[in-house]
Amino acid sequence: MQELVFYKDPLFLTYMLIIIELAAFAWLIIDMHKSKKKQDLIIELEKQILEVEHKILDVEERIIGLEENIMQEIQKINKTLTQKNS
Repeated sequence: MQELVFYKDPLFLTYMLIIIELAAFAWLIIDMHKSKKKQDLIIELEKQILEVEHKILDVEERIIGLEENIMQEIQKINKTLTQKNS
């Protein structure tokens, strides 16, 4: 009576190897898909950060413009006060 020993059958081992390779390949595709989603999310967040930074720069430019206007007004007031005191 001959025993059935699957692990000694080359065809069985070939099938097992193919199944393992297919499972590994499927896992790789799923992992790549998850990584792509994460990468897309990171890119979207970076875009949002850049938009906020641009808005901050715009506000800073407006503040600088207002400061310059204030300084000009102060100089005018100083000049007027100096002229009145003379």
